Amino acid sequence: MAEKEVPFTLDVRKAALVVVDMQNDFVRRSAPFYLKGCNEVIPKVKEVLQACRGVKMPVVFLKFTAGPKETLIWTWSKPIHSAEKACWKDCSRYYEDIQKEAEGHDIIEELYPLEDEATVEKYSYGGFYETNLHTVLQARRVNQLIIVGCAAPFCIDDTVTGAFDRQYQNLIVSDAIGYFDKEFLANSLRRIAMKYGRVLTTKELLTEMG
Repeated sequence: MAEKEVPFTLDVRKAALVVVDMQNDFVRRSAPFYLKGCNEVIPKVKEVLQACRGVKMPVVFLKFTAGPKETLIWTWSKPIHSAEKACWKDCSRYYEDIQKEAEGHDIIEELYPLEDEATVEKYSYGGFYETNLHTVLQARRVNQLIIVGCAAPFCIDDTVTGAFDRQYQNLIVSDAIGYFDKEFLANSLRRIAMKYGRVLTTKELLTEMG
């Protein structure tokens, strides 16, 4: 059987890793926005992150930010309204799985950005909407994005389509994508593979990285 053609292959010299919303308030088991499907992919996201760091690839972290004033996204994100202020800046809480207090808005400690790695805050689902993500990536002279993090379909899909609209070649790492449920994930990956980028596993990505 002939090997399936791919539209492009990974070039580590032209790629950047984008880590989407791996924040305490989404990932930790006692978090207001807790998603089991995001907690479970921490090891795979970490594996991809370490591999990209190993080849000196630029890394950009996205952080969903709520407040200080209500926006339309609050309508479908009820935990933002609670007294806990999910994903608000400077709001800390105790998380059972790490048995200590941490800022809910912050990136989880297992993946924490290094000093030279960029962090981009966003107030909606997509990483490119009204942010400087495109400028940050252009400054690093990349045209390929490896995308991991949480959660499919919303923040992942909107970030992927935003990247596509700006002419980035997308590589989505299927087992390093957090999700609301497995049906959502399957539909999201199918949609992306059909029109927006390549979908591959962590093992396939690492093989392509050499």
